[in-house]
Amino acid sequence: MSTDADLRILTDIPFHWEFVPAAGGGAEQREYFTAHMIEFFGTWAGRTLATAEAAWTAGEFPFNAENIGRETAALLLAKADELPGYARLAWGTAFHEEQVLWSPIPVVVEFHRPLADDPGYLMDTVGAAGLPEDAREPVLHYVSVPGADGVRIFALGRTPQSTAYGRVDAAMRLDSGIDVVLRTRVFQMDQMGVIGAGIEQLMTIIAADGVGVTGEAPQ
Repeated sequence: MSTDADLRILTDIPFHWEFVPAAGGGAEQREYFTAHMIEFFGTWAGRTLATAEAAWTAGEFPFNAENIGRETAALLLAKADELPGYARLAWGTAFHEEQVLWSPIPVVVEFHRPLADDPGYLMDTVGAAGLPEDAREPVLHYVSVPGADGVRIFALGRTPQSTAYGRVDAAMRLDSGIDVVLRTRVFQMDQMGVIGAGIEQLMTIIAADGVGVTGEAPQ
């Protein structure tokens, strides 16, 4: 692959975003989501799985679309069940040559009634001045999408075990008057290079559709 192609992939990736069923959803909804994830991996990761299987040398290949999709769905549903009523869990990935690049990246999306008339308070909410776990000063981007204006920040952080990760926190005020906060962490270098653009795409979707908007303030 050429350097130009590498750069284009890193800077111009269209993400695929979906929302996980909210906590309290019925069994039918959860079963549908699980079946959807199995189909998703079967359709979009088939070649990746085949390549991995061809290179596998440790006995029977243990992975297939069925078990990967089912396990991924279970993990995402469990995370969604932990969230309060004013939050939803989104997941996203990107594609290259019609194959998924990564396992789903989870994003917690909170919907709040504004805590202040001036949306400037959202700068503190996203840790624009930095958080104790940040390894370096965050990079701030102002975001304007149809139906909302906001900010997103990217910072490099380290876990207590010294594992590096990328922190993306973003917030926007919808034209409807609802404040939306998005939070995710990524641990792979290739994800760090594109996750900011991916979050901005998710912000665009939410502002356009009002996905998950409840307006419930946190307790």
